[in-house]
Amino acid sequence: MRNWFIFTLLTLMSVSTLAGHHGDGHKKGGLFKQADLNQDGAISADEHEAAIQKMADLRRQRFSAMDADGDGAVSREEAKAMRAERHKKREAKKAAQ
Repeated sequence: MRNWFIFTLLTLMSVSTLAGHHGDGHKKGGLFKQADLNQDGAISADEHEAAIQKMADLRRQRFSAMDADGDGAVSREEAKAMRAERHKKREAKKAAQ
């Protein structure tokens, strides 16, 4: 059950990134524009692999950030705390604008 929860959480985070709805450093223009490193209007196999690696690295960083106690697993409480923190940051950013 725990593995299912972690898998589901990571999948949802990945899907939202692909949809371009994250504000965590993603440039405007969506995933295609980000992956097209040489801006030639096409994504080569090398560019695709680089984009996959970048997304995997980001997922690993977020997982590590969620794993507050460093035990190699994200508990429900840790996931809730991360969601609350991200919500708090978004609200603070909105208030500052």
